Amino acid sequence: MNSPLARSRTRLLRATLPVAGFMIFGTTIALSQLPEEPRPQKTFTPTADVSVGVFGQLTDTRTPVTTLFDSAVGNTIQQTSQGPSQSPGIFATFHQSFKPWLGYNVNFGYTRLSENYSSGSAFVPAPGSGPAPISSFAHGSIGASAYELTIAYLVNGPRSRRFSTFAQFGGGGLFFRPSESELPVSLEPVREQTRPAMLFGVGMNYRLTSHLGLRAEYRGLFYKSPDFTLPPYDGFNFPMSRLFTVTNEPAISLVYRFGGTKKSKPVDHSR
Repeated sequence: MNSPLARSRTRLLRATLPVAGFMIFGTTIALSQLPEEPRPQKTFTPTADVSVGVFGQLTDTRTPVTTLFDSAVGNTIQQTSQGPSQSPGIFATFHQSFKPWLGYNVNFGYTRLSENYSSGSAFVPAPGSGPAPISSFAHGSIGASAYELTIAYLVNGPRSRRFSTFAQFGGGGLFFRPSESELPVSLEPVREQTRPAMLFGVGMNYRLTSHLGLRAEYRGLFYKSPDFTLPPYDGFNFPMSRLFTVTNEPAISLVYRFGGTKKSKPVDHSR
């Protein structure tokens, strides 16, 4: 049998349940009508800048080897090397980006180098054959100024408040202007030469101020080695006009950015 106190608690609970339910329902409706907080959006600001820097011109020397084998007579081996000396250079870039995936670079570079050529051959007779061993060697070099003019498509990569990354791919021309040569006297005069080149590379920017920054990048140039329109030297296969090569150029530069970052004005809440 229920006591009077238990019956009073039951009546009180039945009376308050509808009120509590109504309050929860009203609170849910009110919260659903509140305006949503705007989500921060990642925006890309179009940029334009110029940079001036230095690079190291690092190109491997190509050494193709040809071997002719004759079991009755002997072996003939011919080796040709061709490549520029390592050298420092300077370059300038104008860069503009419209979208994260749409931008371009215009690059101009200069370095002073020496194109080195050599060619050697040797004949090793087979045992018991009549001919004697024969060997010969010739070498030469051409000092030249090398100019670069390239245009590249640029796409921006991951970025943060201070750092940003990018990649570029394009092409243009390399202009070789000879100034001095140490070649056999029988060679024809050395002439200027232009080689088409393909440019590729990646890099990273570091923002120092709203206008100034530093840029570190790797630049690669793929092109055909210059021969300065010279014919092969008296039976030696140098210079080689169809020898392709890759020049590696690690570079660092100082960047000046147009526009900069505008500071937001303080809002006056007293009005």
